[in-house]
Amino acid sequence: MTTLEHTSSHSHSKASTRREAPVAVTIAPRTVILFVAVALGTVVLLAVAYAARNVLVELIVSIVLALAAEPLVQAFERRGLRRGTAVGISFALVGVALVVFAYLLLKPLVDETTQLVHDSPALLEELSHGKGQLGFLEERFQAVERVQAAVDSGSLGATAGPALNLLGATVRTGGALVFILFLTLFVQLGGRQWYEALIGLAPESGRPRIRRTGDGIAAAVGGYVTGNLLISIVAGTVTTVVLVAASVPYPFALGLIVAIFDLIPLVGATIGTVIVGSVALATDGVVTAAIVVLAMILYQQVENHGLQQLVYHRTVKLSPLAIALSVALGAEVGGVVGALLGIPFAGALKVVSRELVAWRRGEDAPAPAVEH
Repeated sequence: MTTLEHTSSHSHSKASTRREAPVAVTIAPRTVILFVAVALGTVVLLAVAYAARNVLVELIVSIVLALAAEPLVQAFERRGLRRGTAVGISFALVGVALVVFAYLLLKPLVDETTQLVHDSPALLEELSHGKGQLGFLEERFQAVERVQAAVDSGSLGATAGPALNLLGATVRTGGALVFILFLTLFVQLGGRQWYEALIGLAPESGRPRIRRTGDGIAAAVGGYVTGNLLISIVAGTVTTVVLVAASVPYPFALGLIVAIFDLIPLVGATIGTVIVGSVALATDGVVTAAIVVLAMILYQQVENHGLQQLVYHRTVKLSPLAIALSVALGAEVGGVVGALLGIPFAGALKVVSRELVAWRRGEDAPAPAVEH
């Protein structure tokens, strides 16, 4: 019995020695070279992306605009038109809509601008004598004397640099908008071929899922753009009605300004309110300005906590929490542009995640979203 135990213990000791023996790991030179090449390629790619970040942002904006216009292009394609013709007609319709919109606003804008220029000398005369709505600036702060002293001393020349910088920024912004317009046109013309070519690289069994994902992303982005435009039109209309009811001058011009600024998440509505409130204060006094600002603040609360959630829930299929988080995270990462792209990115991410979950479960298509 003892001999058997000794023999078993000796065998177990040998087995343990064999298991504890170090295992030699060899790395082929080809693997090391491949790893270094991938790492260097990643660094170079990130460096190029950072250097061309402005162009990449403009390309992303162009893709978003192209996706937003895609339903209209597809509607013309279903009627038998070729892709180029459908894109041309879509751009022409958008241009005509902008021209009609500008024409409808042209007369009130011209009249109000002319009136403002005509009233400027009288306003300045009242200001210099401490009269009118802005007379307190002269009485309390001697604004006219301070400006005259700055002109005489030449200190206003120091503002030439910032003014030129502002002018340069305006020119660059205009050039960027033109570039985005052309990029959008090129994406519309060639985007479908690029998209189909990428789908053709995938296995035959996965192509329907990829195509369905792309269509879902396009619908989410288009829904966001449509919803954003709708909300801005409502904001501009409400502002115009409030200003007309309060007898504040230049209601159409100010309503258009608010509609444009309302396109910008987070800060746009606040900037529009400040501009409208300043004009109301300068032309109608403190009481009217307070009423106008209060009405706009109330509308902003309705827009932020009701209208946005309702519109984006219908168009992008996102919950109010997802909308708020996407805007906040987008603004934190990319500023104003990030805030603008936050909601469509979240909608696209939802589409992709649903398809991935369906693929992991072996389902042909994801379950339809439940509306709440």
